[in-house]
Amino acid sequence: MRFFIVAITLLFSSTAWSQATNWIPFENANGHVMIKVNVAGVDSYAIIDSGSQINALNLAFAEHHGMEFSSNKRIKIKGAHSVEERRVYREVPTKLLGLDLQMELVGLDLGASEVSMLLGAPLLNQFILQFDYPNSRLRFANPGTFNLKETANLEMRAQEGSGRPLVRVNLNDEAERWLLLDTGNSGGIYMDRMVAISQDWVERFPLAEGVSRGVNASKNVQFFQLPLFGFGPYKLENVQVVVPAEGSPADFGRRYQNVSSRMRGVEISGVLGYDILKHFILTIDYRNGYGHVYVPQ
Repeated sequence: MRFFIVAITLLFSSTAWSQATNWIPFENANGHVMIKVNVAGVDSYAIIDSGSQINALNLAFAEHHGMEFSSNKRIKIKGAHSVEERRVYREVPTKLLGLDLQMELVGLDLGASEVSMLLGAPLLNQFILQFDYPNSRLRFANPGTFNLKETANLEMRAQEGSGRPLVRVNLNDEAERWLLLDTGNSGGIYMDRMVAISQDWVERFPLAEGVSRGVNASKNVQFFQLPLFGFGPYKLENVQVVVPAEGSPADFGRRYQNVSSRMRGVEISGVLGYDILKHFILTIDYRNGYGHVYVPQ
């Protein structure tokens, strides 16, 4: 993948971050952003996932360490491919950003037992976040630390009902669509098949076959190379786009969602993940739906 700048925008001054945390190093595990946390006295990692509507406990972590937490309810969770009923665990003792917290977490299967939890919109939308992907670090800032309204170069909005960040992108100079900006997605672009069909991309570009694994299920997919992808003031070339295989629909707007909640607002056409974000320093104001992106020199 190759990219080039088509515009120059304002950068942030160091003084603007007086109300921000110090830089926190993160681990890049196959495209997943993970920071160190402590859960019930055990040092572990939390996945930072802007595409999730919930905070979650990794059941493999709890089982590995013989942990049991109280649970008095279940909710239905919708992933990209299916719906399952999950327990909600209360008062899970967590040390995060120097704070001692009692967290409410939904039980999910998140893989390796070194990962204790997933942090989604309920926590992240309380902050402005800056991700320095090239240097594998991030920091949290209080709302109002600076005015992203003046420097934003991404067309963004917060999804009504969840607060998750949506970004408007340009697809091959042929269409513009809203994608879920998902820091927990290890891929590049995962798109509604109907968008690709409407632009005749499944006929114009060579297709390959693959499998997409979601939180609850797996689905067959196809992928192709999109010649041009516009992200804010930048254009990226030859970006891999994944679409569900014919007959395998996916709901991109409701990943890790409590089925009882209501989603409103713009139509979401797909997900934008790590393979795009890895080039940039990205700043997101979750509460107000502003974003800024640039490539460090």
